Amino acid sequence: MKKTIMLLASALMLAGSASAQNTAESLFKSGKAAFEAYDKDLGTMQLSPDKVDKDQMAANLLKGFADFQEALPLDSVKKLNKDGSLKKIETKYSKKIVPILCAHIGDLLTVGDNYYQAQKNAEASAVYGKYCQLIKSPMAIENKVVQPADTIMGQIYFMKGLCDYNMNSDMDAFAAFGEAMKYGFTGKLFGVNTGDYKAASLARYLQTILDKKEYAKAYTLLEGAIAAEPANATYQCMLGDVYTNDTTKTADEAVAAYKKAIELNPKYPDALYRAGHGLWKKVQDYLQSHPDATNEQAAPVVIPLYEEALGYLERAKENGQTGTEAFIDNIKYGLNILKPKAQPAEAAAPAQQK
Repeated sequence: MKKTIMLLASALMLAGSASAQNTAESLFKSGKAAFEAYDKDLGTMQLSPDKVDKDQMAANLLKGFADFQEALPLDSVKKLNKDGSLKKIETKYSKKIVPILCAHIGDLLTVGDNYYQAQKNAEASAVYGKYCQLIKSPMAIENKVVQPADTIMGQIYFMKGLCDYNMNSDMDAFAAFGEAMKYGFTGKLFGVNTGDYKAASLARYLQTILDKKEYAKAYTLLEGAIAAEPANATYQCMLGDVYTNDTTKTADEAVAAYKKAIELNPKYPDALYRAGHGLWKKVQDYLQSHPDATNEQAAPVVIPLYEEALGYLERAKENGQTGTEAFIDNIKYGLNILKPKAQPAEAAAPAQQK
């Protein structure tokens, strides 16, 4: 009985190995044909660019990568001992697949750029992503594929981020821009700021979260962003926005976040405006909750808040923030009512006649 079971197990192992091998073989053949077709068109393009279908070239290159990458994990030949136990595992096609893959990794950038110029953002993002994954893979490093300079690697991640951003794939864009920054790509080459794009991606995604009132998720994302870039005023300002929307948080918590952003960037107009507006809103909340308070009773509470708010709003206006005038006028009107009027100096007593 044991011998029968052992023989059956051995037969199943061999059958599985043969099935996988057939699949690896068919994938190797189709992938090799795709790469050969791409290489042929590449040679033609160097002499006669107009005679080449770039879309078909891209399709052939990507099919080659897809088939070969699928074939690699299947390319295993199980060598068994006489008793059916595993002796070792060998590969049949991998030695041919790996060099071809490595030789074509750089071609992915040309395809990605062509897709980007054709405004095919999804396709470009996928190809840029494949390049970034493969160029840093153990396979590429072990086979001594030339590694790009950090600035080039950062630029490629930035291009992927742009494609994701254009598709409103905000968290993919956020991650790609973050990788670009890790490699030191600031965006100056394109006249933009990579950090601004990264923050804009997160801000847009946060808005969708706030619309769903998923505050815990928003806090988790912002905590990570702030931990990674503690000196980034934009993320502190975003935190204040989440506090403002979250009814379980107080106005003081929101204003404190805006003030932190101002500490990091004293000329940050959005944070200045939001801090001023938050303080103005605190006054409105106080007045609504104390409808019978006299001016004398309200003044000690309202005047300090109004004066602080006015300072922030005026600085926001100085730094280009629009929409401040109405609040500034409202605060000045309130202060004019609440502040005690200065008494005129008493007339000097007439000099005594001698």
